[in-house]
Amino acid sequence: MTRRRIGVVLVLVLLIAALGGLVFFAYSPAGDSRPHPFNHDRNATWLEHRWLERAHSDEEMETLFRKLRARGFTYCYPHVIPFGADGRLPPHSREQMRAFLAAARRVAPELRVLPWIGGLRVGYKRQREGTVNLSDLGQRQRIVAEVRGLVDEGFDGIHLNIEPVDDGNVEFLTLLRALRPALGPGHVLSLSAIRPGPVGLPIAPNFFWSPDYYARVAATSDQLVIMAYDTAIPTAPLYRRYLAWATASVAGSLVASGADTRVLMGVPTYDDHGFMHRAGVETLDNALLGVVAGLRGLGAGGTFEGVALYAEWTTDDADWAVYERVWRNKADATP
Repeated sequence: MTRRRIGVVLVLVLLIAALGGLVFFAYSPAGDSRPHPFNHDRNATWLEHRWLERAHSDEEMETLFRKLRARGFTYCYPHVIPFGADGRLPPHSREQMRAFLAAARRVAPELRVLPWIGGLRVGYKRQREGTVNLSDLGQRQRIVAEVRGLVDEGFDGIHLNIEPVDDGNVEFLTLLRALRPALGPGHVLSLSAIRPGPVGLPIAPNFFWSPDYYARVAATSDQLVIMAYDTAIPTAPLYRRYLAWATASVAGSLVASGADTRVLMGVPTYDDHGFMHRAGVETLDNALLGVVAGLRGLGAGGTFEGVALYAEWTTDDADWAVYERVWRNKADATP
């Protein structure tokens, strides 16, 4: 056999081996369904906009907080109207905010209520233009002032969700550094974090945050809530493997660096399907099994705090049963 033919054969063998490896990782079983020690009932969930904008009876609000307390939540992120282009919050109901907080203090005083604020970043188009221009110093200053006003109302901090923040964005870090002292001691600076990747992707900087950028963001925040969904991953085992890797890599690297920033893994409970969110793949069950697998070997301590459900208003009875059984180790949980 000539050298050329030997080379062709070797290339074919390598291609077949690589394809076999991809098939194995995409379809072979993954995840961890065994009982585990990782839930400490320090979980979180996003709440829809209506809770801070429309009037609700005390009974409605107290029922919500009793449910959150019983489900093992320490944090909730009720949505506030996004910032306008001037860096201010559009008119909203301060009276309802105060009523909501009062109900939380009565029923679940240990619950940390962090208003979910932010908006779409200027320069990234979806269905509409963005309103948050991170390069605008004046707008950043007005955002900080609005956040200080929310804390003065009695909230326990804020949950910042500006999307998408591209990997390495220094203006975002500057905003975080300004927010930290504005919140004051004892208040939580929480933020929604773009899904992690092993490296940054220069051709798609909005899709992954690199390990270096995660470390820089963690240095200026108290809590990172990783948005581990809308990944476009095509198979359930591969999605579980990604959740395991993401959980272990972020939590493990922060522990190794000595950071005390807490990590929560955001997991999906919504049913909208498309290219980025595959039916039967990005499910709550698959996400939780991946998170548990990633935590094996890290121990129950470290920087990991819990999971965050996106979102409370899309979580049905079947999802709650999965959450109770897989995450909270309650074998008798039923839909």
